[in-house]
Amino acid sequence: MRQSLSDNPVVHPVASAAGRRTAVAAVVLSVVLAAAAIADEAGGRTLIDHATTAYASYGKQPSAGLLYGLVYGVAVVDALLWLLVAGVARSHRRIAAGLVVLVLLLTAGLAVVLLTSSEYGVHIFPPLWGVLALLPAAAGVVAVALLFRQRT
Repeated sequence: MRQSLSDNPVVHPVASAAGRRTAVAAVVLSVVLAAAAIADEAGGRTLIDHATTAYASYGKQPSAGLLYGLVYGVAVVDALLWLLVAGVARSHRRIAAGLVVLVLLLTAGLAVVLLTSSEYGVHIFPPLWGVLALLPAAAGVVAVALLFRQRT
């Protein structure tokens, strides 16, 4: 049997273009996270100072490479996932809406890991790093809303 095309929900082209722009904004926010980590590692070193203070009473020395590497890893994974969403949203595929939800959950999960990871009862990363990692996911919430908006 043939089914009318008007019976199928289709992602609105304007909504998918706006969703693509929002996904690109999430990529930019991922780059902001990486840039903040680069600036901190090169100058302020607040991340390693926080961890050194947290571990000092336990006689442990945290690895700067590991801590900054985790932040860089989150930023790169976020950027790659949101680039994928932007590419799929450009082609107006229905799969874009499902993919954006999956990517949103993954990127938010990575940010939550930075926010909540702790050892010896002390958070390893200061809240600023978790908040910076949450920004791409926040843009993703907007992308989800835009990509799920359907033709009326």
